[in-house]
Amino acid sequence: MPLVCALVLLATVAHAARTPSISTLKAQAATGAIDADVGQPDGMAVDKRQPPTKLEFRCPKGLFIQERASKQLPGPGQHFSFGALVEWTEILRQLDARPTAKLLLLVRHGQALSNWLGDLLGPDEWYKWESKCAYENDTEAAEPPPPINLFDAELTTTGQEESKALNGMLAAGGWWAKLTGGHPVEAIVSPLSRCLQTAELVMQGIKVTKISVEENIRETLGEDSCDARRSVSSPADDDDPSSLEGPCEFDQGLAKKYPKFRFPVVNDTERQMRRTGLLDKRHGGSDKPEGLGFGMITDSDTMWTVKREEQKHQVKRAVRFMKDVFDLVEGRVAIVVTHSGTVRSLLLAVGREPYRPQNTELVPLLVDEIKPIDGGVNDDEIWSVAAVHEL
Repeated sequence: MPLVCALVLLATVAHAARTPSISTLKAQAATGAIDADVGQPDGMAVDKRQPPTKLEFRCPKGLFIQERASKQLPGPGQHFSFGALVEWTEILRQLDARPTAKLLLLVRHGQALSNWLGDLLGPDEWYKWESKCAYENDTEAAEPPPPINLFDAELTTTGQEESKALNGMLAAGGWWAKLTGGHPVEAIVSPLSRCLQTAELVMQGIKVTKISVEENIRETLGEDSCDARRSVSSPADDDDPSSLEGPCEFDQGLAKKYPKFRFPVVNDTERQMRRTGLLDKRHGGSDKPEGLGFGMITDSDTMWTVKREEQKHQVKRAVRFMKDVFDLVEGRVAIVVTHSGTVRSLLLAVGREPYRPQNTELVPLLVDEIKPIDGGVNDDEIWSVAAVHEL
């Protein structure tokens, strides 16, 4: 293993080793060392963005340390027991006690070239390059180094090792069985290269019933070329190659570059009608009609723009995705390989505080829909741990 990768992995392990156990956290809460709801030490930067006031989904409280981002956490990185503050058998019991609930295992991709370069250059210098297709350094040298591709940024060697390390924890370490409790699991992946590559490595030897690629869980759209995607088709195979190219040129489309995945183009207009109830959900007798499942909105990338997407718009994308999860995922558990901005927006969409995960960090999310009940009111009572115990 290259020295730099070994150092990164050692640092990751060190972070995990410093994370206190559940019993330690409870003891600290009892003595007042941290908030009783479990928090993090003073001095860490906190994301102050708040959830939308009208929610369509809800989560039980007090299950995961990532819920209390504003109270601060023990430290960044993969948390002990993936952040669970109770035993995983209790989390799975609560999942089973709520027949319509879902357990989502949100995984941020491994380190990408854009992550590495942004850290290396610092924010001021990175700002000059973030919208460029490639980074070119020392161009006046007699033999200048090759440019570093930023468009649809791929994993670094470190990112690959991070993904393999998570796979080792889930598969060989026995955590997959502990997290899922034997439930069938579907996988849903962002169509950006760093997520597709992460998913391939993380899910090796792990059984999933289905793997889907979904456009709505892409990173915050616009401005950064690393967040633009390649088309499904390869430009060279099309009669009009320019119609498939986005802000940067590329040779291989998604279908050719990643043959292990399927990239269906869905009818997003009808999919939105289905979400809002305007389209008969039976749709001619089919519960899961072709063209209305997870997939790509168009062959080419029509979502990316030169202007950066606002947080409220990304939260709306997250809500659409959550509706599709409850409509399309047949089982109770799904693993979602996505981005830090998407994880934050998904948490906001379900009423949790925004939390920024590290590369390949897994953030669990137990969530249920808020549905109308008798009398025309919403079933929107606080879904607390105590309330679930009474079910």
